[in-house]
Amino acid sequence: MADYFRARGLPVPEEIRPWYLDFRRLLGIAAVIGILWIGLVITDIDTGRANLAYMGKIFGQLLDLNWDVIYPQNEFETFWDGALGLMIVTIFLAVVATAFSVVVALPLSFLAARNLMTGHPVTTAIYSVMRVIFTIVRSIDVLIVVILLIVLFGPGNAAGVFAIAFHNVGVVGKLYSEAIEGIDPGPMEAITATGANPFQVTWAAVLPQIVNPFISFTIYRLDTNIRLAPVVGLVGGGGVGVMLFERISLFRYGDVGVIILLIVLTVAAMDFISAQLRKRLV
Repeated sequence: MADYFRARGLPVPEEIRPWYLDFRRLLGIAAVIGILWIGLVITDIDTGRANLAYMGKIFGQLLDLNWDVIYPQNEFETFWDGALGLMIVTIFLAVVATAFSVVVALPLSFLAARNLMTGHPVTTAIYSVMRVIFTIVRSIDVLIVVILLIVLFGPGNAAGVFAIAFHNVGVVGKLYSEAIEGIDPGPMEAITATGANPFQVTWAAVLPQIVNPFISFTIYRLDTNIRLAPVVGLVGGGGVGVMLFERISLFRYGDVGVIILLIVLTVAAMDFISAQLRKRLV
């Protein structure tokens, strides 16, 4: 096809020009390769100390499952002190944290939607401030937050719940505000033309369009938080992660294998349930 244009002295369209003749593509490929090479040099990945024999030994111990860890270990412990009870606690830790984040992020997301807040200097300033707040909150990793909150609440479920909730305010707020910005402006314009105030416009024209996206985003974040909750427990945020860290520290890998299996099965089950919920509700 390119020969057809060359034979007639015409410029070859970019769509059919061979990729190796496109200077910008070559420059982009060279830039990617250069960045990867610089990254490998800076990180200086050293695999010389890898011990496959020791890894195989530990992996074998992980497969020697100790199912007793699921239940209380002595008469002073209750069901909630076993791995199964702590896994249930971990699930509800994520549920409560998601609920807290939604309660905070839902009203703030309207203030961070460009199509609702632009048009006036004051509302535009509020929009900009809320966007910056969401960005800052979202950029602070949840593990950093839980370490800071342990200073306030001490190790336990409170630090884990509020750490996950804090991080999710930024994430959910951004998702909600972008869903609001993506609505059809037609109903808003029609209701505004009737003389309705901003609250009435939001109630009648915005909310009906964002219910399904909000439900989908909330279920998605709940699924993500259930995956995150055991990791938060590794640094003292409560739940089954605390037990996992303790058993690893004590080299009780049979217990560790059972706890990891519980986490994997729970995450897989919640992933299936959340997919079915999104399919039926959205």
